[in-house]
Amino acid sequence: MKYLLFTFLVSVHLLQAQDAYHTYLDTFLQNNYSLPAPQQWVLPNTETATLSGAINYGGSTSNITVVGQPFTQARRRVVTQQANPWDAGHLYISSTNIASGDKCLIMIWLRSEGAEGKVNIFAENNVTYFKEAFATVNVKQEWRLFAVPFQSQAAYAAGALNIGLHLAFNNQTIEVGGAACLNYKNTVFFSQLPVFLQNDSYPGMESDAPWRAEAAASIDQIRKANLTVEVKKTNGQPAPNTVVKVEMLQHDFKFGTAVISSKFNGGDGYDPVYEQKLLDLDGQGHGFNEVVFENDLKWPGWEQHWYSSQPEIADDVQWLHDHGISVRGHNLVWPGWNYSPPDINAGATPAYIKNRMRAHIEDILTYPGIGNEMTDWDVLNEITTNNDYANHFAGTPGYITGRELYPEIFKQADSLATAPKWYLNDYVAIEQGDSPSNGIATWRSRIDELLAAGAPIDGLGFQGHFSASPTGIPRVKEIYDEFWNAYGLEAKVTEYDIDKLVPAQTQAAYMRDILTITFAHPSMKGFLMWGFWDGAHWTANAPIFREDWSLKPSGEAFISQVFDEWWTNESGFSDANGEHFVRGFKGYYKVSVACENGGEDVQYLWLLNDTTLVFDNICLVGTQEPDHAFGLQVSPTLAIQTVDVQWTHAGAPVPVVLRMSDIFGQVLEEQKLPPTTLRHSFQVQNRPSGVYFVSIEGGGRRDTVRIVVP
Repeated sequence: MKYLLFTFLVSVHLLQAQDAYHTYLDTFLQNNYSLPAPQQWVLPNTETATLSGAINYGGSTSNITVVGQPFTQARRRVVTQQANPWDAGHLYISSTNIASGDKCLIMIWLRSEGAEGKVNIFAENNVTYFKEAFATVNVKQEWRLFAVPFQSQAAYAAGALNIGLHLAFNNQTIEVGGAACLNYKNTVFFSQLPVFLQNDSYPGMESDAPWRAEAAASIDQIRKANLTVEVKKTNGQPAPNTVVKVEMLQHDFKFGTAVISSKFNGGDGYDPVYEQKLLDLDGQGHGFNEVVFENDLKWPGWEQHWYSSQPEIADDVQWLHDHGISVRGHNLVWPGWNYSPPDINAGATPAYIKNRMRAHIEDILTYPGIGNEMTDWDVLNEITTNNDYANHFAGTPGYITGRELYPEIFKQADSLATAPKWYLNDYVAIEQGDSPSNGIATWRSRIDELLAAGAPIDGLGFQGHFSASPTGIPRVKEIYDEFWNAYGLEAKVTEYDIDKLVPAQTQAAYMRDILTITFAHPSMKGFLMWGFWDGAHWTANAPIFREDWSLKPSGEAFISQVFDEWWTNESGFSDANGEHFVRGFKGYYKVSVACENGGEDVQYLWLLNDTTLVFDNICLVGTQEPDHAFGLQVSPTLAIQTVDVQWTHAGAPVPVVLRMSDIFGQVLEEQKLPPTTLRHSFQVQNRPSGVYFVSIEGGGRRDTVRIVVP
């Protein structure tokens, strides 16, 4: 009872002591958001006391009087661009205790004098710098109110929490007023607290933005191909007025997501809905065509079996391939102590680290069903900011900077696996593109070093974890162009997601636009998000599904763009020459021709270039011999170095097993391939002279071709 009376008296005291501005905030939030009065003010509850306790560093500070706003006092901060945004700041120190779980709301007014500014708004532990709240925002020339909520992850004594701004993004003048922090404790749900980041738009969002027409033209040019279907009668003459259907089954461009291995294919955390959504996002059978394991192939995850055992992961890869889904490898080496096994640390010798690392790379790249089964591998991850390995090796024999280790890693990977492409993955480019301190120059210098040392880099991974003020689309294109023009390397967006503080409709618009500018760029081969469901996402804000599996606006945008606007399903009649023409998006297709008896002839193909598909002797039954069911073609049949193998499907696509055998029937090589794969190659330059057989088997059918190695 004494405690309740004390709390009541403190609340009354705070209410009586607060100034007109704090009363305005309280009333504004009650009237517009039905929030109760705060339980306490984390900062002093008068403008004068709050501003007098502010700490300013970097740049200059002056006091100003404000007219026409709910607050009357402010500080003008003039700063210059520094190496890091936090090199200039404006801080307030908490004046009350905060309990773990308290729901708090930071409110602050900002304006930029002159050009648009940029700042970080944050609340942090002032010893560990752990961020309770963090948002990067753009600041306009007029006063705007910003509101950033947080639910405290820890308890803080008075004076232990900093609330403030990072300012050193640019040469800029930022005015700050009306700073306050309301603590509602447990009187509200966190979802009730409003968010004002003035981020309902981004550069290039306009419907008539110039980049849109250029992107549309590029998509038509580089993401489509011509398909001519020729229909012939049994006598070889054209078959006019025949119904032809062209149905797209899968994109050539990779649209994918990070996955957790245990949640599909009968894993320990098996979730049938999760598995079903991987294959069918929209209820129409359209799913992802590439995935990346979020953690399973990272060095500590691989060795410690975080989610699945190594055999289970290999089985998952095969399951994915059987469903026509390719897999990226992420990652071989992430050169920071925090991302390494516990024995890889500052106390280990460089020789020990190098031997352990080389053994790990050999282990994972030669593991059956893993290393060579990846479309590409992130060989190194985030080398712009993770320097532990390099610093540890620097100055030891053969390692001046320590980064000489990096090309060695690429070369070792290239010596162990022939199928994947080798990627360098980092976050410093597109997601930080609007910041002058974005790290792009550092990344380019690392790429230059690697290439100069002969590292076999095939591609660049642009991560894409976008903040509350996402990079403008024209700037994203500039970055794509910069790297494409400098290096000519293919690229993928490898880890897309966006801050939950961005309004839902803005998230949807940004999904549509970042997809479009990526799909339109000639360097780009894929777009993968870092998880697709809130129930298994590192920030609980996945782009596609909420935790209850309802579709988000950004999920609607993804499905509409990828499986509607960029999807080809057409039907029509052959012309007088027996031809039907389609310009379709590049991908895997089912093409069918109607028969007079009501049946149809079907062929499957990858449309990657302008192609003519011929239907001879349409609707005849039994014209194809059983031992040629796949139309297997091998060239050359007199082979010295490489044998190229191609095939089709006479019926529905099925997974196949492709083998090379010797004359005694001993299997020399075997590959299990997904139903969408129609091409493979075998190396024969080291084979003894003699006769060999290439065979394909699947769906109860088999096809064999003989070759000779001279």
